[in-house]
Amino acid sequence: MKNRVIKNFFIITIILTILISIIHIFFVPSESKALSGSYTQYVKSGISAFPESYQKQLAYLKYLHPNWEFKAYYTGIDWSELTSSEAENACRKNTIHKGNLLDPSALCICGYMGDSGYYCASAKTVNYYLDPRNFMGEAMVFQFLDLSNGSGVTRNVVANAVNGTYLTQYIDDIMSAANEVGISPLHIVATIFQEIGRTGNPRAISGTVPGYEGLYNFYNYGATDGAGAVERGLAKAREYGWTNPRFALTDGARKALANGYISAGQTTKYFYKFDVVGNEILTESKGQKTYSKSYFYGNQYMTNLRDPSSQAGTLYDIYAESGILDEKLTFTIPVYNNMPGKVAAPTSLTGGNLYYIDSLKKYGVEFRSSPGGASQGNVYKDTVVEMLENQGYWSRVKIRAATTYSNKVWNSVEKIGYVATEYLTKLGTEVPDYRNQVDMGNGAPSTGTVVGKADFKVEGQNMKMTPATTAKDVKAKYAGAVIKKADGTDISNTSDLIGTGATITIDGATYTVVKLGDINGDGDITPADYVKVVNKIMGTSNLDSIKTSAADINKDNDITPADYVKIVNQIMGYSSIEL
Repeated sequence: MKNRVIKNFFIITIILTILISIIHIFFVPSESKALSGSYTQYVKSGISAFPESYQKQLAYLKYLHPNWEFKAYYTGIDWSELTSSEAENACRKNTIHKGNLLDPSALCICGYMGDSGYYCASAKTVNYYLDPRNFMGEAMVFQFLDLSNGSGVTRNVVANAVNGTYLTQYIDDIMSAANEVGISPLHIVATIFQEIGRTGNPRAISGTVPGYEGLYNFYNYGATDGAGAVERGLAKAREYGWTNPRFALTDGARKALANGYISAGQTTKYFYKFDVVGNEILTESKGQKTYSKSYFYGNQYMTNLRDPSSQAGTLYDIYAESGILDEKLTFTIPVYNNMPGKVAAPTSLTGGNLYYIDSLKKYGVEFRSSPGGASQGNVYKDTVVEMLENQGYWSRVKIRAATTYSNKVWNSVEKIGYVATEYLTKLGTEVPDYRNQVDMGNGAPSTGTVVGKADFKVEGQNMKMTPATTAKDVKAKYAGAVIKKADGTDISNTSDLIGTGATITIDGATYTVVKLGDINGDGDITPADYVKVVNKIMGTSNLDSIKTSAADINKDNDITPADYVKIVNQIMGYSSIEL
């Protein structure tokens, strides 16, 4: 009998070894990829689904427009990696219009010029435009509007949007293109206005450009920066056979807007500019999806850094003037890992009495030589100025403006002028807090109901908990608890899942969270966690003491295949992990 037991033991051991080897072959490489070459993404609905630093501004918008809905798009991208890819190591990828009033700190020291008047933006400027929290105003938030459908957008709405412009003759073509391609017709209108202008008769759709007669390109598709851009775009039009306006509008919308962007998950103007989504339209019902890094950062529709905010202003105008601003609109807003405090607009001013331009648009506030006097140009939204004197309707302000470039330095000049006081807001001013007056949403995780029940207990300096435990559960028992993610983000007043490595402070005592099964600390139990267990068992990676405790599901002080099985069962819904 004893020999049979020993024999069975060895057979089981061999089977487990083979199983682990197979798992190692199929899953470990993907974990290595997840650490350095892929991102796991998911979507959550409701204001409470966002980090606290987003919520006050979104609640204010919800107070103004109760039918608006907000979705948090968790990108899985670390802020430092994002800024490295889009700003620090991406010279010539993002440009900004210099004009005659742009602060020199907004420009890159490389001095590179793309299209006429557009120069490479500084890393600080790119980071500012990357941070969604800087664009939560009533108009600027439209760069996050979901453009994958045109609900409520009638022909009359489009007619109002293009009234008095060259697009008036193409209203029916635009409606047909939107219907055939499956996108919002206002998306088409806003893109065309941004790409080839709103006034005059653009050469790109005149059909008369020498050498390119009878060709039309409404979207500047293929018209890369620099001299000859229109001709390059029309060469692309020839390649695709865009020899009449309707086909150019429809096929161009399909290639430039839908196939290349909307179908790839880039459903907002922000996502058109910053390629931080996977390769599909991600919804809550799809749960978490992991995408190779190869899908990111390259599919960028434009180099103009201000394009999303510019088109946001256009979209806002269209919706407001068409009387559909208060319809049910969905805004999908990205969230990044380890985000810093709100990123400030770059400025070379150091005075103590600083204000910023707080208009609805990216520009349009005139900088005048005297109260009501001659305009010296437009100052962009969020331009920082030093207040010298408030004279009632007008304010006397100082700005710094870039002039010439030499020896890797943008020279600048100090300018003093006047702007309308109504467009000035003191730096540091926050919107009113309406979080207790609006529907914040339930903030439930997109992966569906977590198997098992919420349960937690203090063990020494740690607080152990089950996978289903959220911040709301802890607050229900300890009303004064302060709950922070491992990166310091306060989630005390949310319904977020708590992750391993988070801290909970109760009556002055701080405990480190050990969520059983959550090895990577994101609060959820996913395949990424059991891969970490397999790697630990195989000896290819180590876990620190907190993660080891989270991986020891059966509490035998060892990480074994039995722990792996419990995590798999939790994910599959066969059984739940308990304390």
